[in-house]
Amino acid sequence: MSVFADTPRWPRHGMLWGHLISDTSLAELHEVAARAGLPPRSFDLDHYDWPTAARDALAEAGAVFVSDGELTRILIASGLRIKLRDRPAARARRSAEHAAELGLDPVPRDLIVGLLGHVDPLPADSGAFRLTRDDTTSAPRIEAHDGAGRRAAEALQVRLEDLSRARTGRGFVGQVMDVPEH
Repeated sequence: MSVFADTPRWPRHGMLWGHLISDTSLAELHEVAARAGLPPRSFDLDHYDWPTAARDALAEAGAVFVSDGELTRILIASGLRIKLRDRPAARARRSAEHAAELGLDPVPRDLIVGLLGHVDPLPADSGAFRLTRDDTTSAPRIEAHDGAGRRAAEALQVRLEDLSRARTGRGFVGQVMDVPEH
């Protein structure tokens, strides 16, 4: 049982990012990522994204550094890989499961209840929004291209808050991306 990392090569948010995977289990992957100090939001279905600055912490946590090709081969052999073409369906299943936990209908395009994982980036569509709330003590962060997206995000936040309080006794913590129909 090992956790593997490749070399950061993918630019986003002004940094280069690599991938961290396990050859046997997501539990092992989450454990090593936590020991290395990676935020739970950096999990993406079958891997963690990690910035160049985390390399030393990953090494100390026991990650083995391999080439990009080797990392891909290990992930495929592990049986944990979610193929690119299957990722939208995997996100839809996760969103439906998390919406069901809250009693939320209709199901948003991408929803995560809790801190583990991140939703897809904000699309350029009119009315699209991405809402993130990492704790119940602060206001959610809303990304939207227009007023319609901001209003939709604010309305959904109220619903999510009410549903979460009714089901769990706590406010909503999670992330959602949606493009409501006008």
